[in-house]
Amino acid sequence: MDDAGRKSYTIVHTESSLGWGGQERRILVEAEAMRQRGHRLLFACDPRGELHRRAGRKAFPVLTLPLRGWRKFMAPFILARFLRAEGVDILNTHSSLDSWVGLGAWLLTGRRPRLVRTRHLSTPVRSSWPTRRLYQAPGAIITTGQVIKDLLRRRVRVPGERIFPIPTGVPLAVFAPRPPDPGLRSRLDLPEGAFVFGTVSVLRSWKGHLYLLEALAELIKEEAPAFLLVVGGGAYRGLIEDKIAALKLEKWVRLPGHQEPIAPWFTLMDAVVMASYANEGVPQAVLQAMAMGKPVVGTQVGGIPEVVIPEETGLLVPPRDPRALARAMARLLADPELGRRLGDKGRELVLAKFSLEHMAQAVEAVYDQVWQQGRAGD
Repeated sequence: MDDAGRKSYTIVHTESSLGWGGQERRILVEAEAMRQRGHRLLFACDPRGELHRRAGRKAFPVLTLPLRGWRKFMAPFILARFLRAEGVDILNTHSSLDSWVGLGAWLLTGRRPRLVRTRHLSTPVRSSWPTRRLYQAPGAIITTGQVIKDLLRRRVRVPGERIFPIPTGVPLAVFAPRPPDPGLRSRLDLPEGAFVFGTVSVLRSWKGHLYLLEALAELIKEEAPAFLLVVGGGAYRGLIEDKIAALKLEKWVRLPGHQEPIAPWFTLMDAVVMASYANEGVPQAVLQAMAMGKPVVGTQVGGIPEVVIPEETGLLVPPRDPRALARAMARLLADPELGRRLGDKGRELVLAKFSLEHMAQAVEAVYDQVWQQGRAGD
């Protein structure tokens, strides 16, 4: 136990993803928050993954876990040996591949660590027997939104009391209202006083960038003086550039690519748009924007409506509807007071429910529950 009487856990996060998006960011920021609360955090990742590199840079011990090629068949045995050697209390898996490996390792260790699965996306899951087994084995499932909990209850028949929606917390000291960065504004050649819409995400098809560009074209057609800042990198960039050219929006769109840290880029945005049409939990970029007092336009997809409350903390539109998106954006462009009110209410919501501390406390409570349940069954 630590000084506050809480149990200090040794926790291993596994991840088979090679990329760097919201899911991988969540794992790392959660690990840092839990380490600050006195827990011991370790990682088991594919060596080619970005999380493997970044976790090492943050001074977390990282097990190199082979998750590609023929050596992946050895991964459960390698992980099981690691769990035993490190005296692991909680094994928290994330993607499908590493969850299968984690399940195998957990069985090989005699189910000694408590097994927890985090589901980050609202992508439909199969209702087959193997998938049900994968989700029914863990003592608890953490999701990044209520909509994902509902999906798992429906598709894989996991009891609701074993699923815990915990959106990614926001570090409030980092994402706080402040003036725009004049150097960045000048670098992007954004005219002084121009209204800037922004979006922040990995450039993937389902993030809806093409629909957002069509909405911007509608605004420009009405001679609205609006610019769009698209922050993020990814394989979809070429298609986005083609769409910009087809719509003749080169003058109005800025594509600075992947950026870190991201908070200074939010300062340039008068409003933030999340135009996704699939797969979302509660997007981190939405909560970060709200923490900085930015009004948000979001789509009725995944966990977005859990935090973008129409006319209170933001504006909601149907997915894949550029005209509806343009109308919502036009409202913010024409009514600065509406934007200020939505931004203030959004920040209040994040302060009350979605801080980094809120997330860490909620995750710790899940670990406490599975730990106590495991002790009762030992």
